[in-house]
Amino acid sequence: MSLLAYLWRAIFGRPQNLVETQTSDAWQRVVDTFSSEQADLVRDQKVTEEQARTAIAERFPQMTSDEVAHALARGMFLTR
Repeated sequence: MSLLAYLWRAIFGRPQNLVETQTSDAWQRVVDTFSSEQADLVRDQKVTEEQARTAIAERFPQMTSDEVAHALARGMFLTR
């Protein structure tokens, strides 16, 4: 989120929306960090892609299998 968009929401947006956005951003950073670590392990051939997906699914049990696959793909993209 850009600084201008953040300020706009802080000034004119409802506070609950701002809290939800911050929580969502924080959640995405946590998922990205863990997924990137798993992607590095896959790239270094220390684990298979299936093992990495399993690790992500165990760490974030609320995610669907599609979300887990997307998280690993995003982790691969972020660490290339």
